[in-house]
Amino acid sequence: MRITKLETRPDGFFAGNYFPAHETAADRLPYQVFASCRREQAPVIEELILMQLQNGFDQGYELEIKPRPHQALIDFTVSLACSTPERASVVRLVSCLGQEKNVHGLRWQSLPPVPLHHG
Repeated sequence: MRITKLETRPDGFFAGNYFPAHETAADRLPYQVFASCRREQAPVIEELILMQLQNGFDQGYELEIKPRPHQALIDFTVSLACSTPERASVVRLVSCLGQEKNVHGLRWQSLPPVPLHHG
């Protein structure tokens, strides 16, 4: 069974329309955080991720949760975009997950910025 949960905020950055007037697309860089845990620990880790996102990152984000085929693991993928000052919230999320004993795999990466198309 595939489980996908999307947590989005109005005017999410994936739609290309969440850029306050004082910021440009280049000022908000995309990041992804990947974590995994055993299935029975998934609700605890999901709550931890959502708490960190809601308390430390008010911008748009996407959280995908899915079981790993043929294994007793759940994979979490958090996709978000943030400015340089907001990057501290991403670092806090990764640090918090890194200290959680039930998280078995953790990594994060920046992604190349998506070019804006003017038409």
